[in-house]
Amino acid sequence: MKSISDITRKSAATGSSPCMPARLWLCLLIAFVFVGTAAAQSADKPIVILLGPPSSGKSTQADLIQKRYSFASITREQLMQDDPSVLARQKQPGVNAVEPRTDPALNGLFLKRLEKTDISKGLLLDGYPATKDHGDFMTKVIREKNLARPLVLKLELSDAVVRERLKGQAPTQIEQDLKDYHRETDFFSVYFPQANIVLINADRKPDAIFDDIRKAIDKHLKP
Repeated sequence: MKSISDITRKSAATGSSPCMPARLWLCLLIAFVFVGTAAAQSADKPIVILLGPPSSGKSTQADLIQKRYSFASITREQLMQDDPSVLARQKQPGVNAVEPRTDPALNGLFLKRLEKTDISKGLLLDGYPATKDHGDFMTKVIREKNLARPLVLKLELSDAVVRERLKGQAPTQIEQDLKDYHRETDFFSVYFPQANIVLINADRKPDAIFDDIRKAIDKHLKP
């Protein structure tokens, strides 16, 4: 098979016009540029994941993020409501039920919702992914769909402050929620290395917390 340079040299020697090969080369070049641009645009769509323990103010910060950046939003609560019957069927032998927040079935529900969500301005995920299984699935989706490296905003709040903010609720439930949260997220960087994780001090006023969140997102969005 002749290369473009071979054809060009032969055309120059014979005086013939390399019009058709040149047109072919131009078409190929345009195609490569188009594919490359499409891939770059897909990878440029920011993905922001918001994590935090109970009472850390995630809902407030999620609202502020959406108002400023107009990201599409997918929350764990939405996924749990999309098809509760799927979650109910996900049971292991000898186990009565699987905790919905950590259920592997959320992966399929996430993919379905993602495919019908306009993420042209970016995507905000609240509460998902939250386990190693979720992180592995998210990594696969990012690779297959050529999505951008996620920015994880992890709201930091001590267990003592969580207990103080939730006083009045059943102590056993508070402790279980804290246990679940730490089990799901303390090793997030290990099982989701594709993410850029930024720790945010959540023991402050909402405006101060969002100021740090805004700085982290703006830095992440810089080319």
